[in-house]
Amino acid sequence: MKRALLVLALCGVAHAAPELADYDPHSTAWNGMAQFVALAEGMGFDVTPVTELEWSDLSSKDILFLVYPLRRVDPNRLTAFVQAGGNVVIADDFGEGKDAMTGLGLLRAEPGSPKSSRYYEGRLWAPIATATSDHPIARDVGEVVTNHPASLHQVEGATTVVGFDDGALVVAGERGTGKFVAVADPSIFINRMQQDPFHGNVALTVNILGWLSRDGQAKHIVLLRGDVAMYGEPQPFIDDPHNGKLGRSIAEINTWLWSRHEWLLTATAMKAVAGGLAACLLLLAFVALPVRRGPKIDGAWLKFSRPARRDDPHALVANADQALGSNLVLACILRDQAQTYLAEATGRAEGLYTVPEAELVALVSNARGTLAGVALARVYRRLRALPSRGQAAAPWSSGSLTRRDFESLYEDVAELCRTLGHELTEAKNAA
Repeated sequence: MKRALLVLALCGVAHAAPELADYDPHSTAWNGMAQFVALAEGMGFDVTPVTELEWSDLSSKDILFLVYPLRRVDPNRLTAFVQAGGNVVIADDFGEGKDAMTGLGLLRAEPGSPKSSRYYEGRLWAPIATATSDHPIARDVGEVVTNHPASLHQVEGATTVVGFDDGALVVAGERGTGKFVAVADPSIFINRMQQDPFHGNVALTVNILGWLSRDGQAKHIVLLRGDVAMYGEPQPFIDDPHNGKLGRSIAEINTWLWSRHEWLLTATAMKAVAGGLAACLLLLAFVALPVRRGPKIDGAWLKFSRPARRDDPHALVANADQALGSNLVLACILRDQAQTYLAEATGRAEGLYTVPEAELVALVSNARGTLAGVALARVYRRLRALPSRGQAAAPWSSGSLTRRDFESLYEDVAELCRTLGHELTEAKNAA
């Protein structure tokens, strides 16, 4: 067993020991995870090892912790779980998590020790990785000692937190409203690697749990290791932390309602529920729908009126004045301002029209961080679909943009500019 090499070297054990299962959360042996469980519980987390996983049982209060899975982790289910607002750690070197990592935009290298400038006590199977970014997970980590690790290559849409000379060890990213952390060596979480002198490993574990906890909202770790069956589908909506307390309250109500979906109602109860819902819908319709009155009958429809000529000078001036104040023109101004900030961040002029979406998002993420890449992805297609400013302001232009759509676009572009390090002062004045 590959892990035995490390413990013999680090602990100086000369006699044979009984074979124990790797990553046992109850084991205090060198290859168990009791140290990890104690650390997590000391931080206020509850740790629940599972022998099978039902995806729909996971909520916004859970952190799914996958350690060296021996059954294939479905990449579609894992990606859907994160996209809906789930939190997950997938720690795997040569297990069955490769496809799931690929689904998150990560390519795990084939077996072979990654290159590093330093090795623990000169042992080539124990390369030392170093923190490579200012991500919260990298805080006070410094160095991480590994044991026969794999490495991650072609990291797209995520941040390399800790890496080797030729690949990443720890990657963190966001998809939709969820967060994920991928680790290419699960052995950094075993007991021996969570003790002295491996302080960087401990700091890394603390930071990962703290980042995924969402300021204390997710405090339950669902620990899955080895050969565990996974069933069902993730919930379509788990959490949206950007909506603040209101969004989280709605998410909690949805979770409570979902947990009640197995209750069976009698026929009378179902009729009562249906009647109550119908009454609520009628009340909402009465309150929301405006009172409409018929047109005033005054004979005006009998009068003949010739439509104005489109080339009439007065009509052209009026149409031009109206276009200058239109939402479509203002949206084009927003687009042009965002183009300027994107060019400053990426060095690519007219990036919205000269660089593919995925490449531009990756460039912005590398230059300004993951949040900037997510903000760009949210508005990329809407900005690209806008006409030129001249076309939008032309009297013959047939394009239009509702006030509601413009306000939504303005908020998203303002968020993009903030992540790029600017404020929309000119756009606000124009609006």
